[in-house]
Parts: sequence; structure tokens; C-alpha cells
Amino acid sequence: MLINSRDFGEIEISDESIITFESGVFAFEDAKRYALLSPLGEDTYPMWLQSIDDIAPCFIVFDPSAVDEEYFGTVIDSIEPDSKEANLLKISDGSADNNDMAVLVIATVPDDFKMTTVNMKAPIVINADCNRAVQLILTQEYEFRCPLYAEVE
Repeated sequence: MLINSRDFGEIEISDESIITFESGVFAFEDAKRYALLSPLGEDTYPMWLQSIDDIAPCFIVFDPSAVDEEYFGTVIDSIEPDSKEANLLKISDGSADNNDMAVLVIATVPDDFKMTTVNMKAPIVINADCNRAVQLILTQEYEFRCPLYAEVE
């Protein structure tokens, strides 16, 4: 399938790679289907989460473990069994195989890329087994604008 991307023009993706957000992404609830683009190489960050329904919703995303190594476990543990999020991710018993789960954070990249921040408060969780995703708002004390790059003294 050919899609139009905001930053890379027309790109071919497989139908199996489409990630569905039944509830959409916050502020973009109408865009339900996305593709995860990795122009720098597979599993290389940053990646682009590009809507395939509309060219406008496109998010630069990172692996949050670059900021907090324990974050993945915290996020996965926050999904309560039988919750709306567990149902949207198609996690039947409230526990998912962590090998099938991915957690990403959305970045804000200003002109000076060294000032990039990531939203640790509202991560995206993807169940790669069925390509279903949700965006959560964590109750834990995480920053909406967490610096990605540490200053070097």
C-alpha cells in the first residue's frame, strides 16, 4: 500500500504493518491508522508515527529507555486487567507478553534539536502481536516535556 508521509513523500508499507488506535491519539482522535516509519534503519530512533488516514498527524517518537531504563515496566504494569486500555490492546487477561509490547514517547523537536523533549506522561503502547495501540496518561509523576539530551558540563 502506498501512503503519503509528511516528511518523506510517498512510501510503500505492508498492510500487516498498519497500527490501529481505536481511540486515536490525543487531539487527533479521527486518525485511527498509523505506520511506524524508520528511515534511518529498522529499529533505529527516531522513528516517525505517520497517520495513513491524513498526512497531518505525524509524530516523531523515541524509545523512552534512553531517558528511564525502568519506564517500560512502569508503563506496562499501569495497564489494569479488564481496563479499557487492556481491551483496546487486545490483552485478554490483563497481562501481555512483554516481547510483543512496545512503548514509545512523542517528541517535540525545536529548531535546536538539542532542546528536544519527550512526553513521558502520555506514552504510546503498541501490542505488536495484533498491531493495536493506545495512548495512556500515566498517574505517576512523569514530565510532559522531559529533555531527551542531557547537557554536557
